[in-house]
Amino acid sequence: MRAGWISLAGLLASVAGLAGCDPPPLSPNGVVGVFGGVGLGDGEFSYPRAITIGGDGSVFVVDKSARVQRFGGEGTFEAAWRMPEKAAGKPVGLAVHPDGRILVADTHYHRVLIYDRQGQLLDEFGEHGNGDGQFQLPTDVAVDGEGFIYVSEYNGNDRITKWTPDLAFVLAIGEQEVDGRRLARPAAIDIDAQQTLWVADACNHRIVSFDLNGQVRSIFGEMGKEPGQLRYPYDISVTNEGTLLVCEYGNSRLQWFDKRGRTLRTWGTPGRSIGQLWSPWGAAAAADGRIYVVDSLNSRVQIIRP
Repeated sequence: MRAGWISLAGLLASVAGLAGCDPPPLSPNGVVGVFGGVGLGDGEFSYPRAITIGGDGSVFVVDKSARVQRFGGEGTFEAAWRMPEKAAGKPVGLAVHPDGRILVADTHYHRVLIYDRQGQLLDEFGEHGNGDGQFQLPTDVAVDGEGFIYVSEYNGNDRITKWTPDLAFVLAIGEQEVDGRRLARPAAIDIDAQQTLWVADACNHRIVSFDLNGQVRSIFGEMGKEPGQLRYPYDISVTNEGTLLVCEYGNSRLQWFDKRGRTLRTWGTPGRSIGQLWSPWGAAAAADGRIYVVDSLNSRVQIIRP
């Protein structure tokens, strides 16, 4: 076990088994595991910037070294691969397809790359531009219940494009003003069981939802640091309970909302200690209720059970 894993997972699991309950938290506010640390070795990170969880519980993290790493659910390193190019910039988004393929928003190369879980490149789509089938700095990827793929982008396009399962362009979403403003760096997207597309509209400090044909369904959020307000929401994840988990880069916290936009709770304060965050880029909700948050400037992933 790598030194970067500091949760003493085996000991905690043994205690939990005897007690018949979940492992005790590492900190009073629900941290049950931490993995990573600064470095370029297996299980280490150089400014991690996106995270996603597969159907089997595998955790995938991409960092600023242009490397994707795969971990088990407890943070044990399993595999890694690097993007084919990185001189122009590094990816900031990824998703796991229901069939197990890994989709990486290769941001600065204006494309999406598709890998198997071992890192073998299988396919790619997109090219630089602002027309149909083109991208400007793609930020994230999501897949709906029928296998259609959605890609968010910014730098002038500031939209989401929809693609067929066999990678043909369908339509663009969000190119018109929404409540008087165009999308401004839609940093992350997710799709819920009702097939609603949720968008973290980062530079507008709000959340916008659409149906899968591009019609606006809801809008909420404003800039600020109070509960219910947002400051640079860089990620959004639909939990199994149907709530919206939003990762706020600017407020160094997580915030949960119901689908009507009412805030439910917040978690995290700025800092370096366990249970604190420093400019987090991403968070993902696992099927077992645990939350994995990319604590970017602390070069680690914290696992919480809120």
